[in-house]
Amino acid sequence: MKKEISNVAVIGAGDMGHGIAQAAILGGLTVYLYDVNKESIDRGVNRINQSLEKLRKKEKISEEELNEARSNLHPTLDFKEALSSASFVFEAVPEILDLKQKLFKQMGEVAPKTAILASNTSNMSITKIAEHVQNKDRVVGVHFFNPVILMELVEVIRGSETSDETIQTAYDLCLKMNKTPVRVEKDSPGFIVNRVNAPVSVFIEAIADAGIAEPEEIDALIKSHGKPMGHFELMDYVGLDIVYDSCQYNKEVLHPNYAPSRLLTEKVDKGDLGKKTGKGFYDWSNGRPSIDLNKKTDKIELNDILFVKLNEAAKLVEEGVATPKDIDLAMVLGTGDTVGPIESSRGFALSFITKRLESLSEELNKTVLKPAGILYKKPESIFY
Repeated sequence: MKKEISNVAVIGAGDMGHGIAQAAILGGLTVYLYDVNKESIDRGVNRINQSLEKLRKKEKISEEELNEARSNLHPTLDFKEALSSASFVFEAVPEILDLKQKLFKQMGEVAPKTAILASNTSNMSITKIAEHVQNKDRVVGVHFFNPVILMELVEVIRGSETSDETIQTAYDLCLKMNKTPVRVEKDSPGFIVNRVNAPVSVFIEAIADAGIAEPEEIDALIKSHGKPMGHFELMDYVGLDIVYDSCQYNKEVLHPNYAPSRLLTEKVDKGDLGKKTGKGFYDWSNGRPSIDLNKKTDKIELNDILFVKLNEAAKLVEEGVATPKDIDLAMVLGTGDTVGPIESSRGFALSFITKRLESLSEELNKTVLKPAGILYKKPESIFY
């Protein structure tokens, strides 16, 4: 049975929370935005108002739509008020499992028993987040991308006990919020986008660790092919401590090959965390670093990055995490790639791809780069 959603709560008014709240009010939903202190709430509301004004000036929304959106927003410091009438609750708090588990337990106790409880986690297990919730069938992952108001993609993730009705309701709600949802049918680390990109980091950083090419040479190659940021530049931008923690998590839940690279560990140990400290792989003290494209390496084939992505996409299909079509759609909308890795690989002989992956795995001593079994046994199930 389809559940109609009109009232939602957003718990956390930070970078992701305020963006989710804005998308919801623009979708005509009544939104209660909660945070633990007035400063956080005020900052979130101000950011929403500034963004709405920008959309109005660019004529993306009318004055009437702006006023209606504002009237749909109800900021509050009262947890019970936020949840009491909500039929759908978005959690957008820091990526700390213990914090999320405690919050979901509270949400489950305070929100109506029929309310759907959704986590915006980017890689944590929905099943684990739901551990202390009664009626676990109503817990779902709804992973928006940053900045929420600009990024179209949402990954809708099924936990081990999530019901079909919950998944469908979350999917339909994302459409109402003018987003493009993709289904993640199995609770797997990194879901789609972060999972497909994870072994690319292993590959690129193994090349740098081995001294085959320098970080700037690799970034110059990537940027020379139209990407707005190089791999190491993006790591600096995100924060090397955050990247390090993510690598540690993937090492624990996916494979030891995902452990932080030698060069990354050295930077973090020295306290050079990227943009936030003024120095990481690059010097950020005078703003964004200038990368000399003439330094681009000839030691890497860009097709190797494509093959690594395809290989991980194949593993997701093999594990029943997502369909090939949804994987490609997620990669296009979530990363800015013009074509997904599965579609992009059509022009290559599969035997060539698997041989290349075998070679990379051996050369760099990385098991995660070995070809997925499905590429040998059932390759037709990958391509759509």
